Amino acid sequence: MPIFNSKILIFLILILTLYIIIYVISKIECKQCKISTFNIKNLKNADKLKIIYISDFHNKMFKNTYDDLILRVFELNPDCIVFGGDFVDFSTFQSKTKSVKYENSLLFIEKIAKYSKEYKSKINYNFKGIFFGFGNHELRLKSRVDDEYLVNVYNKFISCLVNNDIQILDNKTFSISQNMTLSGLSLFEGYYKNLFEKSNVRKSIDYAILDKYFNSINKKVFNIMVFHKPDYCEDLIDYGFDLVLSGHNHGGLINFPFIGSILSPDLKLFPKYNHGNYLYKNKNVIVSSGIGEHFIKIRVNNKPEICLINIY
Repeated sequence: MPIFNSKILIFLILILTLYIIIYVISKIECKQCKISTFNIKNLKNADKLKIIYISDFHNKMFKNTYDDLILRVFELNPDCIVFGGDFVDFSTFQSKTKSVKYENSLLFIEKIAKYSKEYKSKINYNFKGIFFGFGNHELRLKSRVDDEYLVNVYNKFISCLVNNDIQILDNKTFSISQNMTLSGLSLFEGYYKNLFEKSNVRKSIDYAILDKYFNSINKKVFNIMVFHKPDYCEDLIDYGFDLVLSGHNHGGLINFPFIGSILSPDLKLFPKYNHGNYLYKNKNVIVSSGIGEHFIKIRVNNKPEICLINIY
């Protein structure tokens, strides 16, 4: 019996030690932010474009109220900025008035919009603007038309985007140039199920939905799609998009050498698309590990990031 108890004690000590290590590393990494650069060859001879892509902000607060972060963005001389969704942080595990956190995101959006106007007038006259694609948190908030409080929060968030001249990629396409477009797809019901939600899971995107919103895109030009969840990126490439920008998986939370990412926010083990640049049928899918954290606030070997995408 004493031997058995000692083995249990050793096991518990190892678990506690592992937890402390993960906690300490996460606390350090979550406060950092790296720039990840991706170079994309344009096979359609379209214009060159430098995109700053930021996803999964989750109402995060940085030191100096974002000034340092925003200065780093504009030091990269972008042609446009694309937000990939989940700037709102909407938790279903808290009371209604505490379930939605968005104030920090509004502050960041207002500040980066202000900087962008100065940047366009003084440095890059061809700056094409800021674009916002919805993530599952914004879409969940949008779907709650039954709740006056949540409707008001959603309207306040959208008003912030509109008032700061940010183009909303809600099943819409914008022409970036004569030979390049930027689109955003907003799908919610059935597309963001976790491990324990087995009913009505969408295994693919119905082309009828894509035809409804994007059948007019010219497939002879370079078409970029912003869709928050990378699981469906192959459907979008098959439909005719040349580059898909995603996020959602937070880099897989924990990255082990030679093993890769462990867990997605949907509680799926070893997600296929967790972070980085993936090639599918000679076209690219870029998945950002995001800026913020949500329910599982863990990052190990997985720093928050801003993506710099050079299309050449």
